[in-house]
Amino acid sequence: MRRILLPLVAVVVLGGVVLSCGDDDEGAVKLGFLAGLSGDYSEWGPPSQDGAEAAIGVINAEGGILGRDAELVVQDNLSTAEGAVTGYNRIREEIHALGGVESDGAVALLNTVAEDEMPTMCPACGTTVLDTEGGNYIWRITASDTTYGIISAQLARDLGYTRVAMLVQQTEGTESPAVVFKDVWENKIGGEITADVRFQPGLDSYQAQVEQAFAGDPQAVYLGAGPQAGIPIIREYIARGYDATILVSPDLQVPDIAEAAAELPTGTILAAQVTDDFESPAYTAFAAAHQTYADKPPPTGFYETNQFDQYIILALAMTAAESTDGPDVAAQIYNVTNAPGTKVYTYAEGVAALERGETIDYDGPSGSIELNTSTGNLVSPKVAVQHIVGGSYTAREGVIELDASLGR
Repeated sequence: MRRILLPLVAVVVLGGVVLSCGDDDEGAVKLGFLAGLSGDYSEWGPPSQDGAEAAIGVINAEGGILGRDAELVVQDNLSTAEGAVTGYNRIREEIHALGGVESDGAVALLNTVAEDEMPTMCPACGTTVLDTEGGNYIWRITASDTTYGIISAQLARDLGYTRVAMLVQQTEGTESPAVVFKDVWENKIGGEITADVRFQPGLDSYQAQVEQAFAGDPQAVYLGAGPQAGIPIIREYIARGYDATILVSPDLQVPDIAEAAAELPTGTILAAQVTDDFESPAYTAFAAAHQTYADKPPPTGFYETNQFDQYIILALAMTAAESTDGPDVAAQIYNVTNAPGTKVYTYAEGVAALERGETIDYDGPSGSIELNTSTGNLVSPKVAVQHIVGGSYTAREGVIELDASLGR
């Protein structure tokens, strides 16, 4: 296990018993799950943890990691940057690798995990900070907020809109795609921002902010918020009888938002979101594992496939490294995810290929996990547009190709 800021091997004698600290080679391989189980990200918490637990179940059913059981160490980060720092400090000496992290936590821990040589996966980190800052000890296996911001601006353009307002919560995960949206909308598309309203979460009412955003009669409003603010904002929108299209950030693609907007006409609320590869053998295997270990079929839109993939990748990297030591594991991440190599879709296939002395190219239920070796980002994330039908988010059309002319 990891022991932070200690020599590789420290021997302490207590009552005649010798205790050895360092990266031991016995006992469970402990994988951290640091995520928002309370607070603004709490709606993602249970399905995200289900995806993570399914991965641990699969790993252990196939013999574990290097013959040792895998164990998930769960820690709530309270959906805040401060909570991520506190939560990480509670488990950092116990775990061999870290997963589950969201944008706010990733930014707060970026330097720390590198100093600790802690392999860290970001299954739900959109923050644009990772566009350039990852790749050594932190890897992102979802789309960047750059992608989300561009897609949202592209969607507004393709719908024929020229005047858009912005209503954005002041947190890393919500402001990050909003910054991209505004830049692309104004400077690449030439559209007008009729109002740019920023607010802190946790307000008793968002009436004034909603009124300000819609005062200029925009054709659409870009809404970047967490569910705790998003639900009252949607209700205020309905109560006032507005009819502008709402382009929501990924944080609002949860059932409670869909239910709150159920009475609105189809197409009123649109959302860009990464989409899974439902036709892949990896997804079929994941769905079966989710049913086995979570006792229910997987939902969609909660990054549960990304949560699953992160631990399969870490376990395969440990297998390839024949080690759980941070630098050894980090050195193998690209070797188990990127071409060339034997294409594998499950943990069992990956381990078998590695045992045959082959290099592997793992694709999971979340899709192709080809990573940019400089930044640790997905090379080609799949994004689709969702809308609300009957109180549920539903894919509006197939995968959306980014307009290359809108790139930043």
